[in-house]
Amino acid sequence: MCGAKKLLLLGVVCLAGCSSIPERELENAFCYQRMKRNDIEIAQPIPSEFQELAARARAHRAAGSTAEYVALLELGDDALLARIHLIRAAVRSIDIQTFIWKDDPTSRFVFDELVKAAERGVLVRVLIDALNMPASPRVLARMARAHRNLEICLYKPLGEASVIGRIGAWDNLLFKTRHLNRRMHNKLLLIDGQIGVAGGRNYSGQYYDRNPDFLFRDRDVVVAGPSVGDMQESFELFWQDKNAVFLMQLLDVRQAFERLTNGGDPLADPADAWRFAEIDALANARSLSKVRPTIQVFEADEVRFAYDTPRKFSGKKERMDFDDWFEFVLRSGQDRLVYQTPYLIYSRDQRRGINRIRSKHPDFRIVASSNSLAAADHLHVYALSFKHRKELYKKTGIDIYESKPYPGDRPRYVHGLDAIVDRVIEQSGIENREDIEQIERVGPLLCIHAKSFVLDGKVALIGSHNFDPRSAKLNTECGVFIHDEAVALELEKRILNACEPQNAWTVSKGPKTPIISRFSGFIGAISAALPVFDIWPYRYTTNYELKADCNPLSPRDPAFRQNYVDVGYFPEVPEAGTVIQTRLIKAFFGWARPFM
Repeated sequence: MCGAKKLLLLGVVCLAGCSSIPERELENAFCYQRMKRNDIEIAQPIPSEFQELAARARAHRAAGSTAEYVALLELGDDALLARIHLIRAAVRSIDIQTFIWKDDPTSRFVFDELVKAAERGVLVRVLIDALNMPASPRVLARMARAHRNLEICLYKPLGEASVIGRIGAWDNLLFKTRHLNRRMHNKLLLIDGQIGVAGGRNYSGQYYDRNPDFLFRDRDVVVAGPSVGDMQESFELFWQDKNAVFLMQLLDVRQAFERLTNGGDPLADPADAWRFAEIDALANARSLSKVRPTIQVFEADEVRFAYDTPRKFSGKKERMDFDDWFEFVLRSGQDRLVYQTPYLIYSRDQRRGINRIRSKHPDFRIVASSNSLAAADHLHVYALSFKHRKELYKKTGIDIYESKPYPGDRPRYVHGLDAIVDRVIEQSGIENREDIEQIERVGPLLCIHAKSFVLDGKVALIGSHNFDPRSAKLNTECGVFIHDEAVALELEKRILNACEPQNAWTVSKGPKTPIISRFSGFIGAISAALPVFDIWPYRYTTNYELKADCNPLSPRDPAFRQNYVDVGYFPEVPEAGTVIQTRLIKAFFGWARPFM
């Protein structure tokens, strides 16, 4: 009987392996969209300072200058405000490329703004990676039906329907691993081919200060100028790639579309309108920097957009991809590299590149801001970073600062934090704030999701690349390199703020015990080198908290331990199960490092 079941299962899986993944039916979707544009505009676009800056940058280019205009979007609420403002300012086209589009109040609010733009004649295209399906078939059908000027494609769908089921999942895992594993991680918003937003944010309330429990600390940059032409070229390559499939080509979406009886009703629930009232009121301002001082505009000397193409994995390079340009820029480093990433895992090529710099400049310093286990969103990635912590700290020479889940500067990182905390308290049924212990831990936990670096205080990078093996080898990525000292120093200041004692724990060498520590280090080095059975419990480094009334020191300062107290490998992790899982992954899944 067991044999019969196995044969039946094998047969089902084999049949699943023959199922088709749709490829796009139209060779040139943009020309198809142009035919659909309305000639009569229902509403005029709002005036925008960024449109004016883009025109000024084009004039600079015509005069032989390279100056462009950029604005850093640090706060999630600022990032949402800028997106709504730019969508309302669009005249001809809006293009969105993203890894995740989660069906929640925030993405629905953005989508309804896109529909309004389509209604006034703007051509709107949205390209979403299909690994994380954006919504149910019914919601996808409603999105597909929203307006004839709005098209949505999914990149590399995993099956002929949006819901693939258990058998389809096994089919992808066993027979289509390359298709499953190589994802479009790029994030772009393009307005009229003249203004672009690039960075790490996807479309979900967690990226835009709209979740009471968990928020990402992320970063985008608005660019107004000629370099947006490269962003537009990048988008076109993905939009016209055969792996970009229209929603209506998916069987269950098409079936749901045929069952729809409602018209073009908004996706957003009116009950959620209060969440976006301030955004709605401020988005029409001509100058965002005047209504939000945190959105500061810089005139940058030079801006370059670097990106991978869909042919990244074909082995035929026709141009420098993101990693080529990253390596080229990094090669010029002489003094310091300050960077921020959610996942502190290096590839061998990156380690070799840093070692080459250090051979020329022995005092070259590297500062990394990343997540602690208590703040991390992917436990398995943190576990493999923890496994190689000695290599990162000692051999590569990185000064590591692990973000606290409730950093002291949380009010600076989250717009309207007090209002969020008040709502959490109100929902908890407690009337008095004084009745809640540790009020600073009420409200959202913060997790770093920004991917940025500053080299020598002169070059800044903001993009989607996590500086890890997955971004280098398995995903397509993009980012904006800004060659301007004022922008670079401002970004460096913001990253270093995340490393300050109130916001992060400092990683340094663990306490030493004569003879025992030397023996433990020897065994630990052998254990860490093993792809499996890395079971030695003691590591070379640990985390430290600054003592009260003491001055911060470098983790390599001889007097470091006089000013700091050891708080252990995994401070403020509330559940023992999380620590156990982390140690198990470290012990038995070291071989998975290239896929993280």
